[in-house]
Amino acid sequence: MRLRELIISRAFVITFVVYITSLTVYSQDKQIAVTMDDLPLNGPDVGLPRLREMTEKILAACQKHKVPVVGFVNESQLYVSNEIDERIAILGLWPKAGVELGNHTFTHLGFKDAQLAQYEDNFILDETVTKMLMKPYGGQPRYFRHPFLQMGSTREIEEAFEAFIGARGYKIAPITASSEDWMFLAAYEDARAKNDRHAMTNVSDDYLKYAEANVEASERKSDGLFGRQIKQILLLHANELNAEGNLDRLFTMLEKRGYTFITLGDALSDPAYKLPEKYTPTSDWFALWASSAGKSFTGPTPPDYIQKAYADAQKK
Repeated sequence: MRLRELIISRAFVITFVVYITSLTVYSQDKQIAVTMDDLPLNGPDVGLPRLREMTEKILAACQKHKVPVVGFVNESQLYVSNEIDERIAILGLWPKAGVELGNHTFTHLGFKDAQLAQYEDNFILDETVTKMLMKPYGGQPRYFRHPFLQMGSTREIEEAFEAFIGARGYKIAPITASSEDWMFLAAYEDARAKNDRHAMTNVSDDYLKYAEANVEASERKSDGLFGRQIKQILLLHANELNAEGNLDRLFTMLEKRGYTFITLGDALSDPAYKLPEKYTPTSDWFALWASSAGKSFTGPTPPDYIQKAYADAQKK
């Protein structure tokens, strides 16, 4: 009897270990790179003290979760009268904390309505301060993110631009997941201006729910297009909505979903990121891949009150 019980016990232990190991392997298959646009600030100007506080809080959340980040800069934001040195110093906090800086054009210029030469000039203007800030840390900008996710209107135009930036040591950084934080920000800032803490909490909670739903949608798209979980690239923005505890919550949510955080370079090593034959002018690559494959996917939409707050903010 003892021998039989021992065999059963050992069989249970082996089964349990195999089960736990399978969970570990599954969790390691879900990897995500975090990118952050519109440095030093996404949204309306908040003044230097709040800008510094926001930056420090975002960086603290990244360091807490050991998240490697690439932050894409719009250098035109630095040139505010009597604030240039201070704004450059605040932007310098990012590489000091280990964040790699990338190019997002000088004025956040959309490619859709810009001539190629104009777009290239705007790219060059965005290098000056960024290169200076990266130099003490032994690096230089390597990645470019298209504002509004607008790639060149034709494959030929986009390829010409990518050849231009490639000669300067850059490659493009597409996305596969987003939190639409820029839209939720309008309702959050409106609530903050009214000192309505209850509304701020509601916006934050709805933001996290939407962000998780969007990540889940990206997982479904990955399975539907590739039959596996590709290495994802998440788009976030440098704003107060993320700074006020929500970035910490978002990273915790991703960890609970089994994600590990990887570098952008690691994510781009996934074979999925080869440009498909059919071209679509967007750096939302799930949209591009789906179009090329003749497939369509549905995803979540922000709550109506969030969309209204954003639309109202655009009218001001």
